[in-house]
Amino acid sequence: MVWAILCTQSRGGLLGIVAIMGLFGLRVIKSKVVLISIGVVGAMGLFAAAGISSRSSGGAGEAGLVDESAQGRFNAWECAFWMAVDHPLFGVGIENFRLNYYTYSSMLGTFEGIAKAVHSTWFAALSEGGFLGFWLFMMVTVGTVKASFKVLKRMDLAVARGMVVPPAAFAMAAAMPAGMLSFIASGSFLTQAFTWPLYINVALTVAVAHYATTLGIDVDGQTPEQVKAGGWKVRLGLKAKPG
Repeated sequence: MVWAILCTQSRGGLLGIVAIMGLFGLRVIKSKVVLISIGVVGAMGLFAAAGISSRSSGGAGEAGLVDESAQGRFNAWECAFWMAVDHPLFGVGIENFRLNYYTYSSMLGTFEGIAKAVHSTWFAALSEGGFLGFWLFMMVTVGTVKASFKVLKRMDLAVARGMVVPPAAFAMAAAMPAGMLSFIASGSFLTQAFTWPLYINVALTVAVAHYATTLGIDVDGQTPEQVKAGGWKVRLGLKAKPG
């Protein structure tokens, strides 16, 4: 799988790999100096293995301080921003960035003869969902990140207390924060706002959180009964039920 991602020569894919390995490294390697050293060397190795510097677009062969691939992204992001300004509530609609790219890039004087993808999850949500849609998208993203780390913390506490946690459930709990961090890192350079990765992570995080509750793994010292009575935020570990 890692080799398949490297073969795409994708900067976003490479950042996703680094994010996943970095998080698991934090759980295994206690020394920050060792972790940072391994991370730097590993990132350089992945960069070399992916051959990004030799890309025909965005590699060492490009002339100028800003390569064509990077400049194209900046132009697309600028177009995305102005789409949101013109359509602040609902944006231009899902999958409509390309259809509006010519209009806005021509207005800004950056049209290159072909419609491009926005190459950013965040700007895709902004342009196609408007400021309202972008706010909702960020709420889902941030909430899922917080919930995934809470679920992992609950599983760690359960293991520390000697509870029997099925390996599959623990592995899934450990994978959810890594998946979300990878989504955030890679999504900064890939268009994934309205494709499956985020929503699969949301569903799996909710499922693992619910499973942890059924096992009796508490949240912030609460009993399972208190957790169940506290609503979905307490079930996900985002809010402690008072009293």
